[in-house]
Amino acid sequence: MPISKSSSEQAVFASSAYGQQWAGPDGDRLTIALQLLQSEMPSTIQIDSFVDSLEFTPSTPVDSIIESTTDWTVSSDGEFHLLASTTSFVVAISKHEVIRQWPDLPSTKPVDEQQKTALEEAWMNEIMGVSQGAYVSQSQHMLAMPSRLGLHAQEDASKIVWPPRQLNEQGQRIAPVSSRLDNAAKILTWTRLSAVGAPSEFSLRAPLLGGVSTVLVEFSSGPKGVFMLADDEEGQASIDQRVTFEVRRLYGQDNLIHYGLKALLN
Repeated sequence: MPISKSSSEQAVFASSAYGQQWAGPDGDRLTIALQLLQSEMPSTIQIDSFVDSLEFTPSTPVDSIIESTTDWTVSSDGEFHLLASTTSFVVAISKHEVIRQWPDLPSTKPVDEQQKTALEEAWMNEIMGVSQGAYVSQSQHMLAMPSRLGLHAQEDASKIVWPPRQLNEQGQRIAPVSSRLDNAAKILTWTRLSAVGAPSEFSLRAPLLGGVSTVLVEFSSGPKGVFMLADDEEGQASIDQRVTFEVRRLYGQDNLIHYGLKALLN
């Protein structure tokens, strides 16, 4: 979802489109912070490398991201700081290390309080539950982070390979990661899993969202991939439609939140 922003001479503030009291169905302070960085400082901040350096990495226990204060320096010379409010879902890029008064950012999308409460409870239950589907260990999750969050790919002869692999189709070792895919792609096909048919990782949230949508996309450089669709409450995917990508929550597992890119309809 688009973030809501407010600027001053010393800081840029952002919250989700749902306002400062909710980050949306698959958001939190971290996802808002990454969107803010991407919109304000694209030439100096690489999202995947920034996430790598966070004290709160993408597989940190949920309470660290939801409940704890956050304060990250986002440039090597310490000129800017990334701050998060402890009482609301508002983050800021600021020239100061402390923000004395956080602004009241308005919402641009209405909040269904009943759905909000139900989704928050579903996330907590999902995170504390035991996987009955595609289990991914924390080490696997972290190793795949550059390709998942940064769209890092490999060049193998004249072919771009994504996600990166150790060996190509002929069993030959592929060179290290050497290229990055565009943050846009074209939908080849899509599907929407019903609430009943959703995998166990999404079984608690899927009924509240009316199902879970996924898209098979093709990047301009050739690779294809499957992504979950975000923010499609008011629209439906179509063949050849363009999508862009944002970091969102994917699912909870073993008291951890797994993050990844989700596709957004353009």
